[in-house]
Amino acid sequence: MTDDKDFALWLAKEKRALADAGYQETVASFDRIKGRLGAVLPLSVTLTTASLAGAFSQREYSIVCAFLALGFGVTSALCAAGLYSTTLISKNVGPDGVDTILSDVPERDEEHAALWLAYTASYITAENTKTIGRDRRWLKAAWVSLSLTPIVSFLLSIACGGWGSF
Repeated sequence: MTDDKDFALWLAKEKRALADAGYQETVASFDRIKGRLGAVLPLSVTLTTASLAGAFSQREYSIVCAFLALGFGVTSALCAAGLYSTTLISKNVGPDGVDTILSDVPERDEEHAALWLAYTASYITAENTKTIGRDRRWLKAAWVSLSLTPIVSFLLSIACGGWGSF
């Protein structure tokens, strides 16, 4: 009987450790996505500014520069939306929070308390994973916009007759 209790306690602690590790991976992934969005934002703002300068230069390439400015502006907006949009749920709670989490524990012992805390961390990790999925979509959209802007701008300027003078 003691071996079963020891195993159950070990298993509960192991589940809690795995849930905590999963939470840490989620936080690291969130930080990487925000870092990438933060790196693309100044690049796209710089490209937007340079393209606007070309668009207002009143030269034959003004129309392509205007389309470039529009595309890079969209990329900047996507980055800003991805950076602003979300925060993660923290699993760090105070003493009252722990009491609330453990208020529904069927048996008041270390095994069940560790399991309840593990389940709470797993739930928070699952919710944060949804948040990361949304942020990842913002990042993908920003990269697609950044990479397609030159090609689409060139094609649109041809369609609008911007290359007629060449």
